[in-house]
Order: sequence, then structure tokens, then C-alpha cells
Amino acid sequence: MAIVTLTDVTKTYPAAVKGAQPVTAVGGVTLDIEQGDVFGIIGYSGAGKSTLVRLINALEPATSGSIVVDGVDITTLSERELRDVRGGIGMIFQQFNLFASKTVKANIAYPLRLAGWKKADIDERVAELLAFVGLSDKAKAYPEQLSGGQKQRVGIARALATRPAILLADEATSALDPQTTHEVLALLRRVNREQGVTIVVITHEMDVIQTIATKVAVMEHGQVIEQGDVFEVFSDPQNPASQRFVGTVIKGIPSPAEAASLRERHDGRLVTFSFRDGDSSQAQVFVDLAQAGLDFELVYGGINDIRGRAFGHLTLAIRGADAVIDATLTRIGAHATVTEIAPEEVA
Repeated sequence: MAIVTLTDVTKTYPAAVKGAQPVTAVGGVTLDIEQGDVFGIIGYSGAGKSTLVRLINALEPATSGSIVVDGVDITTLSERELRDVRGGIGMIFQQFNLFASKTVKANIAYPLRLAGWKKADIDERVAELLAFVGLSDKAKAYPEQLSGGQKQRVGIARALATRPAILLADEATSALDPQTTHEVLALLRRVNREQGVTIVVITHEMDVIQTIATKVAVMEHGQVIEQGDVFEVFSDPQNPASQRFVGTVIKGIPSPAEAASLRERHDGRLVTFSFRDGDSSQAQVFVDLAQAGLDFELVYGGINDIRGRAFGHLTLAIRGADAVIDATLTRIGAHATVTEIAPEEVA
């Protein structure tokens, strides 16, 4: 069941200069975010990702279209009614947005005080959240005394304070180093798995999507150009922009320039073997080549794993009699996708 549904949503800003055209940040976006998903929205800078997330929590009003959050069309609500809806949506930010003058405990307690919780209930909830994010010993610390990862853990705890059904994470790991990013993503997976919170992750980093998301939408120029299961989009991207994104973390079939460079360094015929979940393993390809008496070496590519499902591309330089190579490639083609890079492609 969809917990967020956007239907033909557009957000247009007035022109900054008199006589100029209005700026469309989001144009005709339609998508469903299912309850319990970790839904990634990815795109280059200026693609409209952050505007889209601000539409979901009504920090920006949509110019047109409908946005249904947990069964309520928020485009029809007054500002007072929207405050109630926002109480069910938590948000974490790239720069943490913590109150420098408040302790960790006070930062987490802040939304609860605004919501009118009793002090005893606030204290209990804050203690529970500090334990969940692993910062029970930092309750009296101030943000300046924390590392970046600890600050983001406080941000996550604060976003979860009112027990929201939805958590929006806008570039939440962009300011963190790789190890800390891994730890924060692991915490978000726990939030999703243990607390049942639907998470929407806004990012320009494909490896974040690969690590945590179950579904993904790719944005470009304010529009969603491709969406679906992360494995399907990563293993077989259909749109050129999606292919460029996937190429930042996954080496596919070598480009003509890459193939030319490989040809300079390696003898033999260049052949790419592509694998998806359910295909025979890459090990079987190596067995088939070895049994045919062919000499080969791996020169490009790799195998990736998303939630236990493997896919990838391996480019080999294969040496031997052409007739034997041809027969072997035909045999391998029955259980794997084979793409030979012809000499004219790398000339």
C-alpha cells in the first residue's frame, strides 16, 4: 500500500528577473512510495530532488497535481492542518541542523516539547532514542563536542522523536566520511526494519542507493526519468542518465575509448560477459574457457551484489584459435550474455 502518492506534481517558481521565464523545478512527477520501503530519489545537482522532498512534507506548496500522504491529499490542507501532517514526517539534513546552544538531550526533546508532551514522557522517549542511536553517554554534551557521525545520529533521534511514519533524509550522508556513512546507513536500515518507518532518501550518491534502498527513482531536469526496483534499475538501466549514474559505481561494457586502451595493453579478443541474478555464475564461464584450452585474463569490470542478488559485467582478453573461441562463446551464450568488442569498435 502506498504511503505517499504523487500524481502529475509540478512546482514552478516565479522568474527571478522581470521578463524572464518561470523556473520549473519539478515537472509532472508521478510516483508511489510503498509503506515500509526505503525509497531512493537520485539525480545530479539541480535535478529537483530536494524540491520534491520539500513538497512531500509541505514545506513548499505544489503548483499543481496532488500529493497524498498517509491517505490525506496535503495540497488541499490549510497551514494549521499541515502542521498535524508534518508531525508524522521526520526529516534529517546534510548539515545536521542541530541547535548549537542546546544539549543533545534538549535537541531531541525539542519536537516533543512543541507537540505538548509531558516532561516525564519526554524524558522517557529521549532516553529510549539515545539508547537506540548509541549515544546514551552523550545526553549532556553539546553539538560542538560531537563528531559528524554523532551529530547525524542526534539528528536521526530527533527526527524519530514523535514516532513518524515517514522519514525524509535529504543528502544525509554527503558531509560524512565513508566509514561514518556506512554506520549511518546501517542505523537507517535499523530504523526501517525495527521501527517500520518508511524512509525516503534524497542523494546524488549511487553507492548510498545501492547500500540501503529497495526502490529508486532517477530524476533529471525536474522529471522522474526512470523508477523501479533498485536491482532492476542498476542491472539494466534504460535511460541514458540512469546509465551514467550506474556507471559511477558499476563498470559495464567498456566504452570505445576504454576498449582502445585495453587493446593496447592486452592481446587477444575482448569479450564482455554480463550476468544477472539467476544466470550461471561467472565461475562457469571460466570453467568453459579453461576446458576449451583457451588462455584468458580479466581486464575490466566486476560483479555487484544488491540484497543477495548478483549482477555485473566481466571483460576478458581471450587468446587461442578463432574457431575454438567462436564455438566456446556460442556455448557460453546459452547461459550468459556475451558481447564481443570487435576490432573496428576500438580503432
